[in-house]
This record gives sequence, structure tokens and C-alpha cells, in this order.
Amino acid sequence: MWQVDDLHALADLLADLTPAALGPDLLDQLEALERIKSAAAAAQAVVSATFADAADSEDLPASGRRTPPRAMSVGAEVALATLASPHAGEQRVLLSRRLRDDLPLTLAALGRGELTEGRAFAVAREVAHLTPEQRSQVDEDLAPRSAGLGDVRLRQAVRRSCLTIAAEAEARRHARARAERRVTSRRLDDGTGQLVATLPLEVLAAVRATLDSAAATARAEGDDRTSGQVRADTLADRITGVETMTEAVPVRVNLVIGVESLLGEGTEPGLVPGEGFLPAALCTAWVRRASDAAKATLRRLFVSPEDRALVAMESTSRRFDGLLAELLDLRDGGTCRTTGCNAAIRHHDHVTRATDDGRTEASNAQGLCERCNYVKESPGWTSWVADPEDTTLHEVHGVTEHLRIFRSTAPPLPGGPTGAVDYSPFELRFASTYTLAS
Repeated sequence: MWQVDDLHALADLLADLTPAALGPDLLDQLEALERIKSAAAAAQAVVSATFADAADSEDLPASGRRTPPRAMSVGAEVALATLASPHAGEQRVLLSRRLRDDLPLTLAALGRGELTEGRAFAVAREVAHLTPEQRSQVDEDLAPRSAGLGDVRLRQAVRRSCLTIAAEAEARRHARARAERRVTSRRLDDGTGQLVATLPLEVLAAVRATLDSAAATARAEGDDRTSGQVRADTLADRITGVETMTEAVPVRVNLVIGVESLLGEGTEPGLVPGEGFLPAALCTAWVRRASDAAKATLRRLFVSPEDRALVAMESTSRRFDGLLAELLDLRDGGTCRTTGCNAAIRHHDHVTRATDDGRTEASNAQGLCERCNYVKESPGWTSWVADPEDTTLHEVHGVTEHLRIFRSTAPPLPGGPTGAVDYSPFELRFASTYTLAS
């Protein structure tokens, strides 16, 4: 067993570490140090939870005075030991216990360096409202696919699992939150103010799409305002009507949902690309309202039944536009494909460059943010599409200038066997080849 002196000696060794001379060796050092950080964070979680258990079991002498909850004292001591605030110390104890007791696979992934401390704690926060049994189910569901996910995609994966495993409770929770929609404002000290609207997710998606469309149009027309200024002005104009903008551009919000959930039998949540998941029950209600208003359309998207992977669509154009661009956004979930990046897709990129005879088709495409697309063009960087025989979901591999290997995989579409009931072979074929876009 490691003694305290051993741990301090290890810290002293790391503090005196000498950086390597070559770029690849420096990156190897960074990778090893990151793993040490994660392993140390996992050990801290276990130690914090064990300390809290020991502190709770102690018999405290009666002082005759009103004392704060025991958790506050324990949290404050942990905060002193970890150079954190008392509230942060209390939260650390709470999340550490949850990781140790209810999320052992997530804790193990942290110890192996597959997750950062922040992401492991994020998982623990997202399952706070579930029962211990449900948390364990989410832990088992998440374990095979948590490594390599960025903050946004990891949170989406946890939310998707929660929505599937605790479908009824989540639907009630979402319904309560939607009923509490509101707008708040706050005056700032610099002559400005903040307006915050809490809206249903599909309404937020429509608002954001409208503002993004206005910003893109203004930029294309040479408007000297920043994108943020255009969004703020557009929002104010649409609400007050003081200065009406040009004719509004029609905006479509996509909802991708498996037929199992659409028919009211499955619990797999639906996906609003670029925004997140919604409970199956709310998606079905949304689709019904849109259908009644003649605003819903059914689009056939071919997917494989095992992993919900979209098939390719080919174009003779050099650019990814039209339905092909929309297919890429749907396939990649609206988020940059680079591992760990959480930015929205801005560029539809050729994995193999068009100048190198790369074809304009979905199999040779990936959605990237501007920064990642530009970084990909750096000298020494290369990328390629994995052999379809090795993976069914679209997967891109690559190597950086200093020989670091990276990989990105398109997320599976909603639907499939999770949360589904027994269907006939015909119904299963139907469910595996259709999704709804409304």
C-alpha cells in the first residue's frame, strides 16, 4: 500500500521532471502525465468517499449548540486538503461517493485515464435524480462508449441513457421543466443587460437556427457587424418590432427518431441535431402536433439495424450541399467529429482532399468546426476513412505532425433494439430503414 511519504515523493519526482528533447517524446510525456492525473483523481475520489464514511461513523460529543450538517464539516475538511472552496469540497464528497458506490465502471475508466476528472464528475452529476439501481444501469450502458467522448457528447450519451432507462420519470421531469418556461432579465453595470429565456428544446433550436441564419446572411452581404451583434439585433427586432428585418428566412428543425419510439412502443429518445435528446413521449407528441398542422414530413433514411449507421449519398458537385450536407449533419449529430471537440459543425470536409481525387460522397466526408478543418490542413497531418469491413459506423483515422494517432466515429442514430418491443420481421425492417425528420 502506498504511504503518504511515497505519494509526496512521487509528487516531488514529477515536479522535477525534465521535458524530453523531441516533439513525439514530449507528447508521450503529456499523455503519460494525463493518465497519472486521471489515476490520481480516481484515487482521490475513493479516498474522499472513505474519509467521509469514516467521519460519519465517528461519535461526536454533544456540545449543546446547534451544529451544521455533518456533510458541511466533512466537505470543508476535504476542501482544505484539495485547495478548493467548502462548497466544492462538499460536492467532491457527494460525487466521489456516487462514483464509488453507483458508478464503478466510470470510476474505473477514470483510473485508466479514459476519462478526465471533470468528465467523470459530470457523469455523476447527470444521474443525480436517478435511483441507485438506475445509476448502475446507466453506468453499464455508458461504459463501452465513454472513452474519447468530449464534454458535450459525453453529456448527451448520459442523457440518452437516462432517458431510455428511466423513460417515465424523465418524461415527467421534462414536462415539469417545460411548464416552468420563463424569461428573466438582469441589468449589468456597463449600460447593457442580459435576457435569459428558458424554452422547450425544439423552440430553442428554432430560435437559434433563425439567429444563425440571420448572422450568416448578414456576413455574406458584407455587414460590418459581428455575428454576435447581428444575433442580438435580430432578436430585439423580432420581439419589439421597432426595426423590422428583411423577410424572414424559413427555418426547419430536424427531429430524428426511430420508428419504434414514434409508434409509442419504444423508449429510445429522439435527437434534435446540434441540440440534444428529448424523451420519446415528448417527441411523439411534438410530431403529432406538427402532423396536425401539416408541418411534418417523413423522410426515408437508410440505416443498418445493428448500429444505426447511415449509408452513403453521392454527389457530382465538389461541394457538400443540399441533401448531402443535411445527411452529414444528421449522421454526425451536428457536432464536430474531432475527438474532444464540442463545437458545432461549420464545414463539410473531404477526408481525402478533392485535390487528391477524394470523391464528394458521404463516405469521404465529415462534419468539422472551422478550427478543426483548418488544423487538419497543417503540414504533416493526414487522415483517411477506415475500411468499412473493420467498422460499420463511419470512422475516420488520422495521424498528426508528431505521429499522434486519432480516430473519430459518427454517433449512432436513435432507434434500434434498445427499449424496443418484439416486432415482426417486416416491422423490424421498417424500423431499421426509416427515421422521421420534421
